[in-house]
Amino acid sequence: MNRIAFPVAVLLLSASASATSLELPAQKPGLWRTTMTGEKIPGGSRSYNMCLDAASLAEAKASADAHLKNDCSKNDVHMQGSTWIAESTCTLSGMHVVAHSETTFSGDDAFHSEITSSYDSPKQSKTNSVMAVDGKYLGACAPGQKPGVPEAQK
Repeated sequence: MNRIAFPVAVLLLSASASATSLELPAQKPGLWRTTMTGEKIPGGSRSYNMCLDAASLAEAKASADAHLKNDCSKNDVHMQGSTWIAESTCTLSGMHVVAHSETTFSGDDAFHSEITSSYDSPKQSKTNSVMAVDGKYLGACAPGQKPGVPEAQK
């Protein structure tokens, strides 16, 4: 994936929503904190802040669209109540990945995703993973902060 480090589930959901003419809630430009929590993440969680502008949001969507077109044999999305549900089957660097995500948005300034995936490769047996991803708008980007570049939290 390119230098835009958005959570995989949100990217897949965004691109698949456009493919099915569903309209995702707009994400507010500015500084966002994304926290990923799961058993496969060293230390149990990882957070980063990223400045997002219209261009970096469009770049992330274009990258997700290209990934889905080139690497995925299945990509379905639908809404169930206020929850966006995405199902995908993809091959990434020789690994077969099947993912299910459920995402809820709180307006344009927060989201929560639950992602369940399984993956295998010629070199390793099937592995299952469960991860939560939370995004929260923090306000305006700092002066001089480069959009689309994650800053790891200490």
